[in-house]
Amino acid sequence: MFLSEMLPPGRVERLILVDKAWPRCGAPEPLPHQMSWEHIYGNRTVLLEDGSFRGEGTYLVTWPVPLHTSKQDLKKKPTKRAMKKHVFERAAGPILILAVHLCGTLSLRAVEMFNDHPNVQFLALKPCCLPSMIHAKRDWTAQL
Repeated sequence: MFLSEMLPPGRVERLILVDKAWPRCGAPEPLPHQMSWEHIYGNRTVLLEDGSFRGEGTYLVTWPVPLHTSKQDLKKKPTKRAMKKHVFERAAGPILILAVHLCGTLSLRAVEMFNDHPNVQFLALKPCCLPSMIHAKRDWTAQL
């Protein structure tokens, strides 16, 4: 959301927010165990001078750079193939990956996306916890 406000809309086509906790595309409402998209797509209201509120449509049309949510489980191989086909191969320009609060092996998946796709020009990774020591014992290395 912050990047949508900060990046130049003329140079950035869209931002895709990927998480397995998002509801499926086209779902009428998120289920109780899913993330709410109210703060991204929800109805926007404006406080008027008289103290009343007026509806202004949805937030979706107000983002300088459009925000889209995508329900994806990055730990699953079919997801990697689908993202390659629908995101990485379709991008008209360079891709930036901002990976925030990735637990365990999700950080490794972000590094793999960076390494596997030449059009990914930048990776900013801020993990919340690193993978367990079993990955070190397997002599597996994630490289940038």
